[in-house]
Formats: sequence, structure tokens, C-alpha cells
Amino acid sequence: MTVKLTTPRLTITGPQGIRGRKLHHYLTENADHFAQGGGDTPASIWATRQRLAAQKRLWQQGRGYRFYGFIDGNIVLDLGLSNVVRGVFQAAHLGYRTVKTYEGQGLMTEALGAVVDYSFNTLKLHRLMANYQPWNVGSGRVLEKLGFNREGLAKDYLFIDGQWRDHILTALTNKHW
Repeated sequence: MTVKLTTPRLTITGPQGIRGRKLHHYLTENADHFAQGGGDTPASIWATRQRLAAQKRLWQQGRGYRFYGFIDGNIVLDLGLSNVVRGVFQAAHLGYRTVKTYEGQGLMTEALGAVVDYSFNTLKLHRLMANYQPWNVGSGRVLEKLGFNREGLAKDYLFIDGQWRDHILTALTNKHW
């Protein structure tokens, strides 16, 4: 099943609607920019297709949900729900990034709003957690606009680009959405 969400400026789809070559281009063209937030770039189109297949499996299993935002047929952002926990927790971590040329235009706020709505109303999650590095003020503003509450600072939280990085922890529950 291909999920398609729309906002005023974006078409957002899950991995089922993505072609490996297009995803590989997006990831390699933005590798340097994305490195500051963590993650690696697949070395080949084959590796990108493997990653896409893994995303589809996680989606089918209900353990992770990756979304891609398009403008004029080009991927301009991606976001995802990871570490999905059901049972008494009903929560997930929310991660996101956009290409540098589209930063500061409100696109991520649009995309996250659509995915948060999908998370709470379709997936029936209760809590979303989103964390960002203290230097990333723009990311903090996006989360604040969406109603995420700051819960604390985690020292040496993630190993990114060769060193342990602090992160500001935020969360949003469906009763506050």
C-alpha cells in the first residue's frame, strides 16, 4: 500500500513510491549537508535499493515509517518514524532533514505536520519524540511551531560525524495535537 500525503506545496509518499535511482541521487547530492545530522550515504545504487527494501519491510512490519517529500518530481526532504514501540508505550522517534536550498521556507513544518497527523490519527501512536543538536536553532523552531515540548538535554547522545553530540530532547503527545 502506497501512502500519499499532501500539503499546500508538497507531495509526501512512503518508500513504496520511490525509485532507487532517484533516492540515490538525492542522498549523494546532499551527502555533505546531511552528514552534520548523522547517517551515511549508500555507496552505490544497489546499496540504495537495499536500503529502500529495508524501509519497505519495516513499514510492513509496523516498526518504522520513512517518508519522502517531493516538489516538481524531485525529492527535497525526508523524514521518518523509527524505534516504533507498541504496547503500553505507543511511541516513536521522529527524524527529518531537507536539502539546503529548501531550508527556512516552512516546507519541513508542512511535512512534519502531515506526518504527525498521520502518526496520531492513522497509526494511533500516542507519543512522538524528536531530538536535535543545540546548534540547530531552526530545527528547534520547527518543533516548537508544531507544539513539541522541550524535555531536557542529553549529553553525548549520538555519535555523529566522528564525535559524540549533545541533543535537546522534545516530545509531543496526541492529546496535545
